[in-house]
Amino acid sequence: MSHGTPHDSPKLNRSQEEAVHHVKGPLLVLAGAGSGKTRVITHRIARLVEVHRVAPQRILAVSFTNKAAEEMGERMEPLVGKERSKKLWLSTFHSFGVRFLSEEAGAAFGASGKTRFSIFDQADCVGLLREIMKREGLHPSGGQGKGAERKLDLWSVHARISLWKNKGLGPAQIKQSDVEYDEVARQAYPHYEAALRAMRAFDFDDLVSVPARILREREDIRERWRERFEHLLVDEFQDTNAIQLELVKLLVNEQRNVCVVGDDDQSIYGWRGAEVGNILAFESIFGGAKIVKLEENYRSRSAILTVANEAIARSKGKRFDKRLRATKVGGDNVRLCVIGDAEQEAKFIAKEIRDLVKSGHRYKDVAVLYRSNLQARLVEEELRVEGIPYRLVGGTQFFDRKEVKDALAYLRAAIQPKDELALRRIVNTPARGIGETTIARVERWALAKHVPFTKAILEPTHIPDVPDAAIRGAHQLKRALDAARERFDEAEALGRPDPERPRLPPIALSLFDESGLKRDLAETGTEAERQARWGNVEFVLRSLDRYERAVAKDGEQADLGKFLQRLSIRRDDDEEETGNEVTLSSLHSAKGLEWPVVFLIGLNEGTLPHLRTIDPKVSEAAPTDVEEERRLFYVGVTRARERLYLTRFLRRELRGKNQETVPSRFLEGLPEAVIDKYERDDDAPAKVEEAAAFGAALLAQLRARK
Repeated sequence: MSHGTPHDSPKLNRSQEEAVHHVKGPLLVLAGAGSGKTRVITHRIARLVEVHRVAPQRILAVSFTNKAAEEMGERMEPLVGKERSKKLWLSTFHSFGVRFLSEEAGAAFGASGKTRFSIFDQADCVGLLREIMKREGLHPSGGQGKGAERKLDLWSVHARISLWKNKGLGPAQIKQSDVEYDEVARQAYPHYEAALRAMRAFDFDDLVSVPARILREREDIRERWRERFEHLLVDEFQDTNAIQLELVKLLVNEQRNVCVVGDDDQSIYGWRGAEVGNILAFESIFGGAKIVKLEENYRSRSAILTVANEAIARSKGKRFDKRLRATKVGGDNVRLCVIGDAEQEAKFIAKEIRDLVKSGHRYKDVAVLYRSNLQARLVEEELRVEGIPYRLVGGTQFFDRKEVKDALAYLRAAIQPKDELALRRIVNTPARGIGETTIARVERWALAKHVPFTKAILEPTHIPDVPDAAIRGAHQLKRALDAARERFDEAEALGRPDPERPRLPPIALSLFDESGLKRDLAETGTEAERQARWGNVEFVLRSLDRYERAVAKDGEQADLGKFLQRLSIRRDDDEEETGNEVTLSSLHSAKGLEWPVVFLIGLNEGTLPHLRTIDPKVSEAAPTDVEEERRLFYVGVTRARERLYLTRFLRRELRGKNQETVPSRFLEGLPEAVIDKYERDDDAPAKVEEAAAFGAALLAQLRARK
C-alpha cells in the first residue's frame, strides 16, 4: 500500500525538492535556521523507500538527541507506514553505538561472538577515577600522596578524558603537560581504560569511539557493516566531533550515498569537541559532493532575519555564503533596549512580560535567553516577585537548589517558630546527630504529650532514648535560631532602616554561620562545588540586601517575612499545570527551540562574547572562540518568531563599585531601519541621552580596539 509520494508535496519548496530528489553520491544540505530541515530528511527517506524501493533496514539516519530521533520516527510513520518505519535505523550516534556493540563488543574485549557489557554513567566514571587516584596515588606533581584525590575536581579530570576520546586520542597519544589537571588526566587515562575493559564496561564516549576503533582495525567487520547500509543521513552535521566524523567515514561504502544536513552558522559546541571544520570540509572529504542551500525561513519575521543575516555576515571566519529569506511578511521591528544595570534589566523583563500577557500572549510564548546561567538569577527573582510562572531549561531553578532552599528554610524557622516544614528541613542540615530514628521518637513523644513538634524537637532533653549527640545538636540549633530571631526583632523595632545600611543581611549571615550551614557548604564536595553552593547562598543575601534598600527608599519598614513571601510566590492556577510558563534558557540549551517572543539579554562585552574568549588574561583565547560566540548570538536571534528584544545594560557592580560596560561587538553595524530603540514609559531604565552618550563612546572604544 502506498502512503503517497512525498516529492509531489506542494509543501516542499524548490531547494527542498532538490535535496529530496538527489539519490546517488554525497550530498550536503545547508539548512539555515527555520528552513524545514527535518521535513527534508523525512521526505528524502520516504522517497528512497517509496520511489527507489530501498529497503528501510538499509537506511541509517543519525541525529544528536533522542528527542530528535523520536520526532523523526513519528514523522516517518505516516509517510512510509508503521511497519516500514520500525525497520529504519533512526538513532543518535550513541544509541547506534549500543546496537553496534551489542553485536561486536567481543572485538573490544578480545573475545569472540557477542559479549555482554555494562554502560557507566558519568557518576560511575568519576567514582572509578576516584578509586584509581587512591590506588595509584596520583596527584598534580605526578608522585605519591595519600588523600590527593580529594584536592582534585574529578569531574574536571573526567571531562578531559572525555574530550580526548571525542578527538579520537588514546592514552598513548596524550603528551605531558604543565597544566595540573591535564597532567593528572593523562596519568589516569590508561588506568581508567584498563579498568573499564576489565569490568567489561564502556563509558558514554566509548559508544562512539570504540565502534570507530573496531571498524578501523577490523576490515571484516568494517565490510560487513558497510554492506548493511545503502544510505546514511546525518542531521546537525556541524555539531559532529572528530570521532563522529571518522565513524561516518568508516560506515560509508563505495557507493558513497551519504547525506549530511547542517548549518555552519549554528555551530556552537566547540567547547565540548564539536568541529565546524567537518561541515566546511565536506566537499574535500567526499569529493564531488552536491551542495543544496535551504535559505527560505518559515519561522521568523523579516526584521528578525535581517538582524540575523547582518550579524553573521560580519563573521571573520570561513563560512558558506547564504542568507535567510523571510516567508512571513510584516511584523514588528527588533527592539533594542539599553538599561541601567542588570537588576533593572530583570525588572524591565518582568514588567514587559506582564504587558505582553495583558495584550494576548501566553506565558509560554516568551523565552529569556542568556549566555551564562548566572544571568538567570536576577530574572528568576523578579519573575517570582511578579508571580510569573517560569521553567528553567537545562538546569535546576535557582530557588529550587538545595542550598538555597536550606538557607530560606533557616530564615523561615528563625522568624516563625511554628513553621514545622522549615524546621524539619534544617533540623539535621548540616548533620547534627538528629537522624530519622530520633525524629520518629520525638514525634511519638510530642503526640502523646500534646506538645508541638517544633518545641519538642528543639528541647528533647527529657524525651526517652534521644541520644546525647542529638540533644547537643538540638540545643546548638535552638541557640542559633533564638539569637537570630532576637536580632531580627530588634532590627524591626528600630523602625525604617537607612537605605545605605541594611540590617537584615548581616543577621542572616550570622545565622548561617552559627548554625553550621556556612561551614558545611565550605567543606563538602569539590572546590568548584563548594564555591558554587556558597555563591548561591550569598546571592540570597544580596537579594535580601536589595529588598531592604528598595523598601527603605520607599519609606517602608523592611519585613523579612514579606521578603520570604515574595520569593515563595507560586501560581497554582491551571495555566501553570498545563505548561504555560515563561522559558529561561541558556543560548546553548535553546538550540533547536523557538518562541513567538524572545528576550536576548546581557549583550555586553565580557558576557556575549564571553570574557574568556576575548581576554587572554582569563584564558588562551583564540579568534575562532569569538566567531563561535557570534554564531551563538545568531542562534539566539533566530529563536524568535514574532518579536525580538535585544537588551544590554550600561553599568555593572564590580568589587562594590559601578563600572561602565561596553556594548557587545555583535550589536555594531546592525541595520537601523529594522531596529527600534525601546524603553518603557512607566519605568525608563536609562535616559535616552545617557544611553546614546554611553553607546557612542563605547562603540568608539570597540572600533579603536580592532
